[in-house]
Amino acid sequence: MDTTPYFSIIIPMYNVEKYIKICVDSILAQTFQDFEIIIVDDCSTDNSYELCRELYGDNEKIRIFQQEKNQGQGPARNFGLKNARGEYVWFIDGDDAILPDIIKKLHKVTKKTENGVDVIHFLGHYRSHQEDSNPIRFDKLEIAWENRQEGFLGSDIRERLINNWIKNRIWANTFKFVYKRNFLIDNGIHYPDAPMAQDQPFALEALCLAKNYFMLKDNSYIYRHHSESVVHSPRIDKFGKVIKSIKAIFNYEAQMAKKIPILDENRILREQCLIQTFEAIFRDHIRPLYDGENIPIELDNAIYEEMLPIFGENTTLVKYLFHGFNNTWWQANIFAQQNYLLRQREDLIQQQNKLIKQLKRLLDDYDKKII
Repeated sequence: MDTTPYFSIIIPMYNVEKYIKICVDSILAQTFQDFEIIIVDDCSTDNSYELCRELYGDNEKIRIFQQEKNQGQGPARNFGLKNARGEYVWFIDGDDAILPDIIKKLHKVTKKTENGVDVIHFLGHYRSHQEDSNPIRFDKLEIAWENRQEGFLGSDIRERLINNWIKNRIWANTFKFVYKRNFLIDNGIHYPDAPMAQDQPFALEALCLAKNYFMLKDNSYIYRHHSESVVHSPRIDKFGKVIKSIKAIFNYEAQMAKKIPILDENRILREQCLIQTFEAIFRDHIRPLYDGENIPIELDNAIYEEMLPIFGENTTLVKYLFHGFNNTWWQANIFAQQNYLLRQREDLIQQQNKLIKQLKRLLDDYDKKII
């Protein structure tokens, strides 16, 4: 096989024994074949790794790695990027799948400029709620679209941030992006070492730094919703991972702002970007654990115990910060849907801003204590 494939398809793998064959086979079935597949097993506790070795160990298009210890999807993706050889990289989850012509379409998009395209962003995807290992039922797929036009975004970073992140945030799911590999390497873009929501700051940094950013009107990706996935499993032990993710993303975005003058110089713009980044964490990861006021006492106590080693005497305050963010987020969206005055929504966003600042101070205090 040519040692310089055009695309590197990177699959971080953890306990997807039921789905990994469907995923890999959907890539191997592409009508455009100039690609490599890099599978990074993150110490699966099921038979995922052994199954891949058995099925694909002799396939020259596929390289299979195994991490020495479980680190999460972010480090697994970074490892895959470090070992990638392709001109473009695409991070695909091991429980998902793609349609046969998508890589051919991507190849065509990369030729739209003389020097290639830094970021390709899918505007659509399919959703599957199928939880078994049978072939995907296409008659059961749901279609999800972003309300945007196909084409290149302008080069004005402030406009990109306001229109595509602050006012109407792009869907930052990792699978929705294909990147020019040298663009990521030259700009030092990598996934933060966070158990959850690594895709948010990664996508934000790429949005700011890309010289050309193309929105592709396509929905060739099949994203599988199932109860065993990290995002959709409302387990109590997720709370400690959420806290670690918040700390890692705070640090990541602080470093990222130094590379992007408009964020470094404009505090208000930077804070609004941060709010939109954290909205995904609170919505997808905290709300399933901590939603509403009638919380079962067992869950309330378990979450409190998760936070206590980190926040100590401030634990009760932090618990209510999460409540506050949850409630103001809902209120803001109700106002928006009912066409209330924009000022009312802005007031609630400022409340969210204050909550994030309080949490930031508490995390900084925690860091000082352990130094």
